[in-house]
Amino acid sequence: MTATATLGNLREVGGPGLQRGRARTVYRANTEDVGQEAYPRSVRTVVDLRRADEIAALPHPLGATLGYRNVPLFDPTVPDEAVAGALTLEAQYVDWLDRHRATIGEVFRTIAAAEGDLLVCCAAGKDRTGVVSALLARLWGADSNVIGADYAATGPALAERFRRERATTTDPEQTARNQRCVPETAVHVVSTVEERFGSVRGYLLWVGLSEGEIDSL
Repeated sequence: MTATATLGNLREVGGPGLQRGRARTVYRANTEDVGQEAYPRSVRTVVDLRRADEIAALPHPLGATLGYRNVPLFDPTVPDEAVAGALTLEAQYVDWLDRHRATIGEVFRTIAAAEGDLLVCCAAGKDRTGVVSALLARLWGADSNVIGADYAATGPALAERFRRERATTTDPEQTARNQRCVPETAVHVVSTVEERFGSVRGYLLWVGLSEGEIDSL
């Protein structure tokens, strides 16, 4: 018996329609204690962005399948953030792009190598998954409105989870900062990437992907 039957933050990267006509569908999701039936049956590969301690506390429901891959977005050899708790989400995400560039490269390389429908997930499906999803959507040609709306959809999707966090937090200010889920956050990340690297493709080349791997995305 699982604790919950559905995944509130499960959807196609970029929202409905962006991936229409593509050879495969990439989904994004949070991770909860659900049964395998909560996931699209077509999913062949799972890219779990969580740390080892998070997985030990809550194993992924598809963790025993052949297509499961744990590819932590946070590089365990460096601190997660520049100054924990002191950055806005926008600054935090941008900091990750550089601080965790080696592991971000592995995340995208794993996605590029996978065949068939794929799921990208983390704990809430908001931050790590949100950054990966925004970069993927932009690589596929999504405009700022689509990227922002996809990111912001996590807010209502996780409303009950956020309510529980606010009820138990000892740091309401930090919790509110972490729960902020507005379109401008994802748009800022993509804009920063394009200012620094010219495009998402340019960023992915910088983190070590080949042109062929990027084409596979």
